[in-house]
Amino acid sequence: MLPLLIFLNSSMRPLVLTTILQFVIIFWCSSQTLDLTITKGSDLVFTFNSIRSYTAGAILGNASEVAVESTVEWDLYVGTQTTTPGFWDLIQSYSDAGDDNIPVSIMSIRANSPGLTSQEGTFFTLQDIATPTFLIGTNGNDATTGTGIGTNDPGNPAADPFTHKFRISYRLTPGFTYSPGIYTMEVLFTIAEDL
Repeated sequence: MLPLLIFLNSSMRPLVLTTILQFVIIFWCSSQTLDLTITKGSDLVFTFNSIRSYTAGAILGNASEVAVESTVEWDLYVGTQTTTPGFWDLIQSYSDAGDDNIPVSIMSIRANSPGLTSQEGTFFTLQDIATPTFLIGTNGNDATTGTGIGTNDPGNPAADPFTHKFRISYRLTPGFTYSPGIYTMEVLFTIAEDL
């Protein structure tokens, strides 16, 4: 798990948002290799210290890196997991002012491989894992793609660094409408055999 802590300047309203990254691997055949590991990025911190950072958002560029190792065709998707789907979990409230129903969509990510194989090449807003965003593949059986966008060939990050490593950037834009407090959510990256 990778904690992502967001700290705000004491002159602003206190709002702490914590994201935990988790990786899920789904095996359909036990004799196959399907592995998703984090190779970079722990203790990520957002700092909001200006009005501009609240309104324009803060970005942590290439803050994490994940690697895919697989002996089969694969899909890679991402979504959030919270107690109330689609909203950050409230851990502690500091005030009754403002809205404490913070949508997960204030967080967006960009996940690119060096070979630009991700189907999502720009920042996209996160949504609940029930309706994930596919970085590689779809929820159906995809054709084998050996190069370019959607590459899902078997391989590993050592032999195929342009297609089997993904750099993850994060953007958080909280604005001013939310109640001060401590909030959390989990971001799940899932790799599954393409069936």
